[in-house]
Amino acid sequence: MSEGAGHDGFKKNFDFAQRFCPAALTLLLLASLTGCAITPIKAPIVEARGERLLGVHLDAQGRSAVFRGIPYAAAPIGELRWRPPEPHAARTGLQDASGFGSACPQLQGNPEWYRDVAQKFGWPPDEIPDLTDIREDCLFLNVWTQNLGGDTAQPVMVWIHGGGNVNGFAHEPNYRGYNLARHGVVVVSINYRLGALGFMAHPALTAESDRKLSGNYGLLDQIAALEWVRDNIANFGGDPNQVTLFGESAGAADIGTLIASPLARGLFRRAIIQSGGYPLYNTTTVRDAEASGVKLMSALGVGDGPAQLEKMRALSWQEIFAEAQNAAPGAFSRALVDGWLLPKPAAEIFEAGEQNPTEIVIGSNANEWLMYFTHPVDEKMLHATLKERVGEGHRAEVLAALNQAVSGDVTAKLDLLTGSLDFHCPSLAIAEAQRRLTDHVYVYRFSRVRPEGEKLLAYHGAEIPYVFDTADYWLPADGIDWALTDTMLAYWTQFAKTGNPNGEGLPNWPIFDPKTGLHQDLGDEVRSATGLQREFCEALDRGRI
Repeated sequence: MSEGAGHDGFKKNFDFAQRFCPAALTLLLLASLTGCAITPIKAPIVEARGERLLGVHLDAQGRSAVFRGIPYAAAPIGELRWRPPEPHAARTGLQDASGFGSACPQLQGNPEWYRDVAQKFGWPPDEIPDLTDIREDCLFLNVWTQNLGGDTAQPVMVWIHGGGNVNGFAHEPNYRGYNLARHGVVVVSINYRLGALGFMAHPALTAESDRKLSGNYGLLDQIAALEWVRDNIANFGGDPNQVTLFGESAGAADIGTLIASPLARGLFRRAIIQSGGYPLYNTTTVRDAEASGVKLMSALGVGDGPAQLEKMRALSWQEIFAEAQNAAPGAFSRALVDGWLLPKPAAEIFEAGEQNPTEIVIGSNANEWLMYFTHPVDEKMLHATLKERVGEGHRAEVLAALNQAVSGDVTAKLDLLTGSLDFHCPSLAIAEAQRRLTDHVYVYRFSRVRPEGEKLLAYHGAEIPYVFDTADYWLPADGIDWALTDTMLAYWTQFAKTGNPNGEGLPNWPIFDPKTGLHQDLGDEVRSATGLQREFCEALDRGRI
C-alpha cells in the first residue's frame, strides 16, 4: 500500500518498498511521476544532529510529513565492520531525506516469506520480487509525523522489524507509519545489522575490542538509534520522554533484550512485544558463540595469523551470508550474554526484578508456526519436537499437559507446542515479571483468521497489517478485518500515549492478572478472556532444554 493510503483500497507495493521514492530537491514534484504521494507544496525541512533534512509531504494540506533514509550512525564498513556503531558525521548543506535507505545485508528470506503467505492466499509467488537494494551502509531510520511545529510534543513509537535477526528492513510496506501518525503519534522505523554482520562473535574480534567482547552489534545499533531519537525527535514534533518500542518476532525479541539491558535504561518508557519473548531462556555467552564465528571464517578461507582481521573485513557481505547458512546455520541471530549489554541471562534478570520497569503490551498469535509444518502432520513429528525441545525426564509430563490443554488432532497439538515454546510461554513469563514492577501490563492473544485463510489461520506476523493499517493488496479482508484494524491501531496508539490501551469507544482491555490469565482476545470479536494455558507453560518451563 502506498503511503497515504488507508484500508479503503489496495495497490501493488512490494517493489515500491525496494526502491527509493525518486524525489529531486525541487520543491514542485508530481505524485503521478514519482510514485510517491508528494504534493506541489513547500517541502518540510528539519534539523537533526547538525544536518538539515529535506523530507516530503504526504497530503495536500502539508500536515503529514515523512523523512526517509536518515543516517543515525556511521556506515559500518571497512574498519567499522564488526564494531559497535560510531557517530555519524554531520553533512553540510541541505540533505535529501525523500528516499528510503538501503536494507542491511541479507539473503532473500524476506520476499520468500511474503511469497509463501501470498501463495497460501491463492496469489502467484512471482507477485513478490526479490529484494535488490542491499548495502552494508544501511544504518538508517525513517520518521513519520503530523506534528511539525506543533505546540505540544507527541508520543513516539519506534518500530523494530522482525525477520529472525537475519532478514527484514525498516521500510517494508507493512511498516509504513503514515496511518499510525494520523492518530497523534510520531512514528520511527529503524534498520540494524543482521546475521553474521550483526551478531557474530569471533576470538579475533574479542581480542581487538576495548571491552574484550564481540557480537551483539545489531542490538548496539538499536540502542544507537534510540539515542538518536532521544536527541533529535523533538525537532519532528515528538516527545523524547514518551517513547514506546514496538516490534514483531525478532524485533519483539530484541525489545525484550533491551528491557533487560542496563545500556537501554532511560531510552524508552513503554514497549509492545508482538510474538517475541523467545530469547528469554537463551544462555549463550560470547565465548560459546566464538566457535561459530571461527567455523564461518575457516569455511571462507580465513585462518589464524597477523592479517586475520584484515582478511575478514575484506570479504564481501555476499560471501559471508552465502556461507553462513552452511557453516553455522542459525548461529548468528541471537543476543549474547556478554556481561555488558546483557550482564547475565535475560531469564535471571527478569526473575531478580533487575530489568527496566517498562510498561508493556505483550502477546502472541494463536497459530504461530502452523505455516511451516510439513503436512500431513503425524505423531512422529510431535514426538520428534518433544525430543528436541524437552528434557527426557519431563516429556511424559509435557505430553500429558499438552493433551489436557488441547483436544484437537495432532496438528493442533504440534501447533500449540511449538507456538508455546517459542512465543506464548516466554511472553507470559515476561508479563508476569513486569507485573511485579508495574500495573501497566496488558496481554493479548491474536486469533483472527482472514477470509480464505484456512491454510494459515492466525499465522506468525498476521497482526502487523492491523497494527499499521497497511494490508497488502493480496490479503483478503471483510468488515471484521477493517473493524479489527481500527481497534488495534487505536489500542496501540492509546498505549503509547498513556500506558493504557483503553480509550473512548474501545472494548475494555483489563490489566493482566497472572493468577487468572486475564487478557484480551483480538479475533472475530474483541473481548476479555482468561486462561492462557498457564499450567501447560509451567510444565514446559520445567522441561525446557
